Amino acid sequence: MKKTVIALLIFTALGHAENSVILKQKTAPLTITKYEATFEAESRERYNSHLDQIRHAAIYKNTSGKEIVALQIGFAAFNAFNALMDSFSGWSITTVAADNEAAGEWAQHTYATFSFKKYGTGVAYVKAVRFGDGTIWRADMAEVLTEMQKFEKDLKKEDLEEKKK
Repeated sequence: MKKTVIALLIFTALGHAENSVILKQKTAPLTITKYEATFEAESRERYNSHLDQIRHAAIYKNTSGKEIVALQIGFAAFNAFNALMDSFSGWSITTVAADNEAAGEWAQHTYATFSFKKYGTGVAYVKAVRFGDGTIWRADMAEVLTEMQKFEKDLKKEDLEEKKK
């Protein structure tokens, strides 16, 4: 009897997890192969304390045929009512050889982070890439905006711009 109850609780918890979406980008030199956005409640552990946060974890592959030396992955979080909470860029200044994979994790703190729990949606896309030869590729933000408007139809370009503090 206890095994059945435990299995039911695990199944129920998994049935209401946050959503994670990778935007399709035709010309991106980097492909996000796996992405997961999860709500993490406040922790007051001695060595790992944090406020409520959204953890964005991504695995990405260099599909450009050239060495990548730095990258930006754009992330956006939508609350349980598909309203944009915030967006930001996850940066990585690391070398990713052609046809190789790498991974990264970034934490996001927003106003009312709790509203992401269970029903929120995290979105990831490739925002910029710097190649070893010094050239830079940037995302077509009009294309990104069109895809993001599937979550919040009134979203504007300014909503996705980097906030500089």
